[in-house]
Amino acid sequence: MRIGILGGTFDPVHLGHLLIAEESRIGLQLDQVLFVPAGRPWLKEGQPLAEASHRVRMVELAIASNPHFHVRLNEVDRPGLTYTVDTLEELRSEVPDVADLHFILGLDAFESFHRWKEPDRILELCRLVVVSRPGYADEERDELLARYREHGDRICLLPVHSVDFSATEIRRRAAQGISFKYQVPEAVEAYIVEHGLYGV
Repeated sequence: MRIGILGGTFDPVHLGHLLIAEESRIGLQLDQVLFVPAGRPWLKEGQPLAEASHRVRMVELAIASNPHFHVRLNEVDRPGLTYTVDTLEELRSEVPDVADLHFILGLDAFESFHRWKEPDRILELCRLVVVSRPGYADEERDELLARYREHGDRICLLPVHSVDFSATEIRRRAAQGISFKYQVPEAVEAYIVEHGLYGV
């Protein structure tokens, strides 16, 4: 079994997240993709986040039509700061031993991977799938990947040609009363408006 894992604050989940998940599923022949909303990510400590219950519900609404997508609550259910390595340890104990885990992250997140807790252990627990993002020159991308050349096939690059959606920009537009239609699924847009998230 080949399992993809897509973590993030999902504040809010947007079409870019869904496209990355689906392109990863197809490109890597994954059986399923697990969306793991962050609890209290240490890299974003001190930054305001919508309540976890809202972020989880938006993900549930966004992925409802895709039978290959599932939500896992490992991080929002775990107290304290959340670290990817702890989540992967939990998931590894919950899935079959033969499962092949693929952790999906953007090139921007990969840039700070060396600062994550126990990066070497992360690479033992899963393969990293680094998704190309707009704004990075080929040289920058290659330089980042070269840092981990000794890990061989534990890291792969997955080019995804997508519009560059931004949760920060969506929150800004919502707060200023500017339409963010077609950047999030309709059900997520309706949920944001219904619950008055981001100052709507």
